[in-house]
Amino acid sequence: MVIVKRTYLNKGNIFIFLTIVGFFVAYLILSIVKHNHYLSGFDLAVVSQYTWLYSGFKAAISTTNNYPFTPSFYDHLEFIYIFLSPFYWLFSDARALIALQALFISLSALPLVLFMKKYKINTYVLWAILISYLSFYGIQNAIWDDVHSLVFATTFLAFFIYFLDKGSRWATVLFFFLAITTKEDIAILTFLISLSHFIFTRKKFNLLLMFFSFAYFYAAFFLWFANLPIKENVGQSGLLSNLNLYGFIDNNDKRSVIAYSLGWFGFLPLLTPTFLLPALGDLAHYFLLGELMVKAQTIFMHYRVTLAILLVYPVIMAVAKYKFLNRKYFAIYILFFALFLTYLSHSPLTYLTKQWFWSKPSGVDNINQLLKYLPKNAAVVSQNNITPHISERSSVFTFWPETKTFPQNSPCRKLTCNWFRWAGSPEYLIVDTSPQWNILNLLTTRENYLDGLNNLKKAGIIKESKQFGTATLYKIIKKP
Repeated sequence: MVIVKRTYLNKGNIFIFLTIVGFFVAYLILSIVKHNHYLSGFDLAVVSQYTWLYSGFKAAISTTNNYPFTPSFYDHLEFIYIFLSPFYWLFSDARALIALQALFISLSALPLVLFMKKYKINTYVLWAILISYLSFYGIQNAIWDDVHSLVFATTFLAFFIYFLDKGSRWATVLFFFLAITTKEDIAILTFLISLSHFIFTRKKFNLLLMFFSFAYFYAAFFLWFANLPIKENVGQSGLLSNLNLYGFIDNNDKRSVIAYSLGWFGFLPLLTPTFLLPALGDLAHYFLLGELMVKAQTIFMHYRVTLAILLVYPVIMAVAKYKFLNRKYFAIYILFFALFLTYLSHSPLTYLTKQWFWSKPSGVDNINQLLKYLPKNAAVVSQNNITPHISERSSVFTFWPETKTFPQNSPCRKLTCNWFRWAGSPEYLIVDTSPQWNILNLLTTRENYLDGLNNLKKAGIIKESKQFGTATLYKIIKKP
């Protein structure tokens, strides 16, 4: 009997391991193929340049973001890229970050499994919760949406919650430190996690964690960001002035987020409201800031990734508390919601089954061929979807579309022409005019893009140097 039980447990562990590895492989393929097809963009270019600069022990001064020639900490307090930079000694390429992101989110399942084993969750239910977690729409969209510090923070939060519950103080402090230094607003989540754990256990150690969470958050937003010349993170009139306390469910996007998030786990988090508190806080700090955070109030992009870990722990506590839920047949209920909502939302994992995902855009080979002729350390401005592939250099700039007024000598024979701008003094411009690229890749309509490019040529701003099909390398003659 003992031998049979041990064999069963070993098989169960192997099955869990294969599930985690399977998701890692799926997410790695999803993000690498996307990048190789030149579908990644601005965000990946920014963090890859940061990481490359850190790997060479240089100050991370961004040239690709909205505010060029500003330090990385003007945008976010993301120390994670310092910690990851040694990987660029082995492979200095944006794909190193892509692979690390897929690995980290997969590893976040380990403390989750240990947590479920501690609370004696049925093996079938454990496996169902694991699949629901790793397939959560917030994780899928974050993996698809380039590389972001929130994904790494999710892993650190998973370990933080596990060790906090286990009572391992030094391990808790370690992952607490890693979590809050990954991105500035994670301190809100560590505060609320510690608060909910204090309510549950009454352990005073949680009060200490709450104090340091609040102190870090206050220092980040009210001492650091509030006193920077660029106030994008707090708004021109300050952080608190943007609060809209009536705005939690005031539009369809927010209501969809709440429905998808709770529904993904079969609405089980509602059974343990104390442990739901961090998830509500996560949504609140995006939802209550109104127009300041509009792009972060939908089911898309990377902003919902932390909800995965914040919702799955209430699910586990609910299953542990209500024994009738901890039955193998209940696994079907959990899996149904995850699979149904994946199908309903056409989330990124479904792309692996689509022909368009595997079909290489016509411009890819042209760009790859052209990049061989770009001098290694040359200063260059490039199209949004090309920039991540050449971001491992000190001077790489974004090709920003705009319009420009010409009182005389108009290249388009109109008062206002489609035009482009860029920072710095790049030597070269790289573009590809393949018809597959859309507004996400070009940052404007294809018509305006081609028109603006033609205007630059007419005005003598750029001169063709090398061309392969639709991909062209221009020599920059003068500033636009």
